[in-house]
Amino acid sequence: MSDEVRVSTEELHKLGSIFEKYADDLARQLTAFRRTSDAGALRDGFGDPEAARPHVELYEQAERALGQLQQRLAAVGVGVKSSAASTRAAEEELVEMIRSVQ
Repeated sequence: MSDEVRVSTEELHKLGSIFEKYADDLARQLTAFRRTSDAGALRDGFGDPEAARPHVELYEQAERALGQLQQRLAAVGVGVKSSAASTRAAEEELVEMIRSVQ
């Protein structure tokens, strides 16, 4: 088995862009979710704040989790694209060093 690792910086960059696109999509969906639903309406639907509380808490947890997921997807996308740029720069530097030796 080879110990070589081959990295396609173009593919890494594409992967980072995909993560960022999914983060943007999720942000739009979360905005739409917030517009069409809210904890107050949920409370009103139950009529009794105590009966609604577990459902409101679940709603709020889901909203927070989706927001955190969106932020994480965006961060991963930026990180992957940054790694691709660093890898590309290192490859170019290595090529220049090899050329200077020849």
